[in-house]
Amino acid sequence: MSGRTGIFQFETRLSEIDAVFIKTAIFLPGKIIRQLPAGRIRVKGTFNNAAFSLAVLHLKDGSRYFSVSAALRRAAKIRVGDPVKVNFKIVNPDKIDIPEELQAILSQDDDARKAWEKLTTGYRRSLIHYVTSVKNVDSRIKRSLDLLNKAKAGLLHGQKKSRG
Repeated sequence: MSGRTGIFQFETRLSEIDAVFIKTAIFLPGKIIRQLPAGRIRVKGTFNNAAFSLAVLHLKDGSRYFSVSAALRRAAKIRVGDPVKVNFKIVNPDKIDIPEELQAILSQDDDARKAWEKLTTGYRRSLIHYVTSVKNVDSRIKRSLDLLNKAKAGLLHGQKKSRG
């Protein structure tokens, strides 16, 4: 369960879920839910030793779960109904790991850094996911450049254009 280390552990099965973008999930047991703080929670951990960094999501019935992407299912070697060993710890929801390709551009381009800093943590996290969803380093660099150029121009989807 949870010890003095702040690590939560349990075993369960991968479940199917009928949501708009989510097809599979790992539901947290009630005894763990009761130990979690209220509100927004980000965690890092493993499913069958496959690393993840996710948010704890909520359903209206009070249950909490992790969304499990196809890539994470492949990494954990699990399918719906398969047993899963889950280990996780709560992390700071505002801390994000910026990939080196993106970090290199931000450290060299003040306008890009200023545009990046105006974005919400959630928006930054989604852009990082887009950059890191390709394995090829050249593609990651290209995506980083494209996103930051759009951010500087105020052209990212949903981005508010600043009035000068």
